[in-house]
Amino acid sequence: MNISTSWLREWVSPLVTDAVLAEQLTMAGLEVDGIETAAPIFTNVVVGHVLSCEKHPDADKLNLCQVDVGKDEPVQIICGAKNVRTGLKVITALVGAKLPGDFKIKKAKLRGVESFGMICSESELGMSDSSDGIAELDFEAPIGQDVRQYLDLDDHIIELDITPNRGDCFSVLGVAREVGANYNMAFVMPEINIDAVGKSSVKVRVSNTSACPKYLTRTIKAIDNTVVTPKWMADKLTRSGQALHSAVVDITNYVLMELGQPMHAFDLAKIKGTIEVRNAQAGESIELLNGSTAKLKEDTLVIADDASVLAIAGIMGGELSSTQPSTTDIVLESAFFEPVAIAGKARNYGLHTESSLRFERGVDFNMTELALDRAAQLVVEICSPQKAAENSKGQASEISANIDESALPELTPITITKAKIQRILGFELDNNWIEEKFINLDFEISDKTDDSWTIIPPSFRFDIRIAADLIEELARLYGYDKLPVQKLSLEANINVIKEAQIDKYDIMQALVSRGYQEIISYSFISEKYQDLINPSAPKITLSNPISADMSTMRSSLWAGLLQTVESNQRRGHTDAKFFEIGLCFEGVKADEQTNKLAGIVSGNRFESQWSNAPQALDFFDAKADLESLLSFTSAEFSFEAAQHPALQKGQSAKISLNNQTVGWIGALAPNVQKQLSLPKCYLFEIDLAVVLSGKIPKYNAFSAYQKAQRDIALVVDKTVPVAQLTDAIKHLKQTHFVSVSLFDVYAGDNIETDKKSVALNLTYQSLEVTLADDEVNAKVDEVLALMQNKFGATLRQAS
Repeated sequence: MNISTSWLREWVSPLVTDAVLAEQLTMAGLEVDGIETAAPIFTNVVVGHVLSCEKHPDADKLNLCQVDVGKDEPVQIICGAKNVRTGLKVITALVGAKLPGDFKIKKAKLRGVESFGMICSESELGMSDSSDGIAELDFEAPIGQDVRQYLDLDDHIIELDITPNRGDCFSVLGVAREVGANYNMAFVMPEINIDAVGKSSVKVRVSNTSACPKYLTRTIKAIDNTVVTPKWMADKLTRSGQALHSAVVDITNYVLMELGQPMHAFDLAKIKGTIEVRNAQAGESIELLNGSTAKLKEDTLVIADDASVLAIAGIMGGELSSTQPSTTDIVLESAFFEPVAIAGKARNYGLHTESSLRFERGVDFNMTELALDRAAQLVVEICSPQKAAENSKGQASEISANIDESALPELTPITITKAKIQRILGFELDNNWIEEKFINLDFEISDKTDDSWTIIPPSFRFDIRIAADLIEELARLYGYDKLPVQKLSLEANINVIKEAQIDKYDIMQALVSRGYQEIISYSFISEKYQDLINPSAPKITLSNPISADMSTMRSSLWAGLLQTVESNQRRGHTDAKFFEIGLCFEGVKADEQTNKLAGIVSGNRFESQWSNAPQALDFFDAKADLESLLSFTSAEFSFEAAQHPALQKGQSAKISLNNQTVGWIGALAPNVQKQLSLPKCYLFEIDLAVVLSGKIPKYNAFSAYQKAQRDIALVVDKTVPVAQLTDAIKHLKQTHFVSVSLFDVYAGDNIETDKKSVALNLTYQSLEVTLADDEVNAKVDEVLALMQNKFGATLRQAS
């Protein structure tokens, strides 16, 4: 936001330079991005009066002007501007003047005629980007006065970068309040008086009071909207970055910048029936003031009459009900819209307006009446017909109010103690100083003791909710740069970490060592990704999303991983191995949020080289990577074939621990792959907690004796998972048993069509002796008997 220091100093004027004032604002939390004068530096430029204007004797496009510049004799200046004429007050650069760009004015001769200066346009002085001719000054401009002084061009414009929590500072009033609090000065409000006559002729109804708890209107009749906006107002608006329109619109913009209350003016003659504040209905649209047409969504709050929608509430008005130069009767609107009801709506329609900027952050709901009075006062003063009798000038009605007190924000008292202030800031503040600052900021001290205060925050401070917020206010007014340096005093509450717990860093490093790269993605995803990945999960939508593609809280990390692969594919990176650790959301409560670990692989197993053909990554690559992590835990995880909406049927499995599903692994479903234009991908996801739960290491004796190994080939039904076979062997708990591993699966010749051959390696070893063949063979026979009894397995015979 831009603010003129001369306008600010009308409200409060500390005895410091503008540069020092800007520095103080930054230290108080209102960061100043820049400060510059209203126009670049130039010298020897004065107000001139064109006494005569004749055509140049030898150039049709040039004019020979005699200009009074306040000296004994007028000066002769040749000017080519189309709008130069006798009687005009102009900006005159005299000989010796220095203009922006190091341009010096010298005596010149044009087509044989001497010229002793230059009549300037605003763009030539850096006052505007472009100009249609020379600048025309008011007829009352004093001849010979320095233009910088007359136009107040040494006025500084401060550019403020206001954080979203300080919506109250998007106005002169808000900044003046901050300056007053910093310098212990009272700010001066403009005098606001309005003589209201009769009741408003427009009926108003608010159907959605939760979104619009307060809606005020008043009519003003018999105005002249063709009048020129006064120079004092026009200068303040342009220096605040506002464009000039008609007088009525400029007045509403002026009140917006002055008091922070967005307002709108409707042409009374264009209102059909009752004004209603309601949600848009299906199929409604509106032609906006910027010329675009918006197709309205049903969650959008609108202002409508009996015939059509007049405005998008808190964002922009419609063209059909807008005021025009011919408008004589208007309806002024001043409202409080709930920030959540407005947040994100402007962005949904591709808009960004001064009104939405303020309503989204919160507007003072106690300012609506005062702002409406201020706007009505200015309209009556500025837009009354010049020749009208005193009793027939613009007349403002009484305010028509629709207020739902129960829906207005509640101002909850906050209690802070002196001890807490000292503990957080590290030093003690004087009681009188604390109370003075709270009062300067318009905070109400509802109760106090020797060492505590109960504070009610003002209606314009939506960011003050807890005691820490109040202490932050004291800290910034004291000055962050002045806070004394203190030794830190830490009340440490050191949590005991179980020895068996695995460090998350070790898990991350294990994946990195296997070729993975970590990603960090937003917790917000699009509804499209949520529906593709986990359509049955609770859908948690944001009321004010960053964008439509980030409107839903994720229930799985796969969305971010898929988006990363998609992005890399577009850039030609086809081999991908990514992982992420982050929160997933089944609800908004703490116990409905789970930390998960997820990974994705795609492309080739190895980098391309001349000696080997490319080998595509597959399901078992992803499974091996995941199993390498699970080996840290020493827990018994099982992989069971199951179906998941995001995974391909027949190539997906759920991961179980103690009969509880803790994760999933599989190939990306073809329909998802097609919709996202992705190659073949394999994904896994598992609860992080089970991966981090290890066991305390213990020593196992090392055997000095030879291992005994036996290979067996079992013929079983194709539907029997190998994991069930190996798990059954492990559960036998044979003495001297070391391990069982799969080394071959075969289906084909000499094997029945509904069968498969599974080749397993059994390993035995004793800590005391070398095992005899008979003893090992007996253990193998025990395994074969188990396989036959439990799975109907037969020993495959050599063919």
